[in-house]
Amino acid sequence: MPTDAFIETLAVITHLNYTDGAYANVRNVADDLTWLAIRHVRDYSPGTIPPFSTYVHLAQRGVKFNFLTGSNFAESIEQAAKLNTAVPGSVAAIEGFNEINNWPVPYHGLTGTAAGLAVQREIYARVHATPELAGVPVYDLTGYDYKSVETRTDSADYANQHVYPQNGEQPTYNANGDRWMGSAIAAVKKFQLPLVITEFGYFSMPQAGWYMLGVDEATQAKGVLNGYMDAAAAGVKRTYVYELLDEKPDPQSKSGEMHYGLFRNDNSPKQVAYAIRNLTSILNARTTRRANGAARGMLAYTLSEMPVSGNNLLLQKKDGRFVLALWNETPIWNRETGTPITSPPASVQLDFGAKASRVDLYDPLVSATPLASHRDLRQLTVDVPDHVILLEVTPADAPGT
Repeated sequence: MPTDAFIETLAVITHLNYTDGAYANVRNVADDLTWLAIRHVRDYSPGTIPPFSTYVHLAQRGVKFNFLTGSNFAESIEQAAKLNTAVPGSVAAIEGFNEINNWPVPYHGLTGTAAGLAVQREIYARVHATPELAGVPVYDLTGYDYKSVETRTDSADYANQHVYPQNGEQPTYNANGDRWMGSAIAAVKKFQLPLVITEFGYFSMPQAGWYMLGVDEATQAKGVLNGYMDAAAAGVKRTYVYELLDEKPDPQSKSGEMHYGLFRNDNSPKQVAYAIRNLTSILNARTTRRANGAARGMLAYTLSEMPVSGNNLLLQKKDGRFVLALWNETPIWNRETGTPITSPPASVQLDFGAKASRVDLYDPLVSATPLASHRDLRQLTVDVPDHVILLEVTPADAPGT
């Protein structure tokens, strides 16, 4: 997967209409997104608060919006079209209603799922009939029973899911059988549509107990980075993490909702924000000339002793270097004590199939600079921890496979 394509899968949720908290400063929002090197956001379409100029400012800074439609969906679509006219290309998608199981929407005498599905068909038709939104896809609504529906033809261009790992667990693999992201993806696979995850995340308010649990900031960073990688490896088009900023102060930690941010309420970065910035900085860094073997379209590699909880994803930079992401989804949170768990890393044997002239090891949770560098080798033993690490591989001059 090209690194540019991977970075395009990274997205985050904003709440620009929450003008009584951290989102009131739109320049901070723009600066934070630039700092992270993320440009895709999910938010409600423009209304009266904040002013339309707020969205124009962000769009001019390169932000691409997935707009949720509100109860007045016709007006939501009109406002999206208005922004896409003011700043062409600034609207990346239009999304149907949010979690109708929690916020049901009546429509033409219908209620519940029937109403939501009917509205979605209307949204789909209106978006695709709006010239100013030509080429803009429609994301499905969320919160309906997928088992009761066999097709999304004329309703959505992308299937849509929300994924919140519970009990402080990893996004994809847990020894007790919980596979939060995998189960969500499987539930909509029958629609045979590309997929987006429009909500995913962990809140950084450590808790003990069961089900919806907060974790500490270090564990939040691990879970979010692993989730971004899991989704991309599964072919998810875009994953929107909930959310950019802690909305309001909560010094006594009474509301988990106030702690989902990548940044705290005072706009200071949490560990997860530093980790994302390190990740994108590593992937965006390129040599001034094409690396040796740049014409090689793939890297043949073998992983031995990789545990069932381990994952890998191969990326390639424009300069020809490869980046192999490795992560091992061992337990990261003790729900009984409300404390983090650090499992020993897996010792994995890596064989590139041919000599690599250089291999640099990065840990985005630590730094954007290499933790170790190796020269002229074909095989390497790598300790794969419970979170994403990156191996940047410069192929040797030998012909590729």
